[in-house]
Amino acid sequence: MKRRTDNGFSLVEVLVALAVLAVSASVLLASAETHTRSVNGLSDRLLARWIAQNHLVGLSLGHPSEPVVLSMGGMEWRVISDLSATLDPDLVRADITVTPVSSPTAILARLTGFLDRPEVGT
Repeated sequence: MKRRTDNGFSLVEVLVALAVLAVSASVLLASAETHTRSVNGLSDRLLARWIAQNHLVGLSLGHPSEPVVLSMGGMEWRVISDLSATLDPDLVRADITVTPVSSPTAILARLTGFLDRPEVGT
C-alpha cells in the first residue's frame, strides 16, 4: 500500500499563521490610532496659533484686550491677552494665550508680540 503525502498546511501551522497575523494587525491598528490622535492635536494647535495671531493683529488695530470667546474650526476658544509695559516707553508687550473652552487648562497656543503704545490725545 502506497502512503499518501499531503501537500497542505497542518492545523497547527494555520493557527500559528493566524496568531502572527492577529498580532501584527493589532499593532498596525494601534499605530494608526496614535497617528490620528497626533494629526488631530496638530490641527487644534494650528487653529489656536491662527487665533492668537488674529488677536494680536486685532490688538494692533486697537481692539480691546479683554478675554474673548470665539468659534473657529467647530470648537469654542478662549483668548486671553495680557498687556504689560516694556523698557521702551513706545512699546507694549502683549502675551496671548489660547485655550479650548471645553478644557481651559490645556493651553494650545501662546504668542508674545509687541505693539506701539497708543498716542494720547490723537
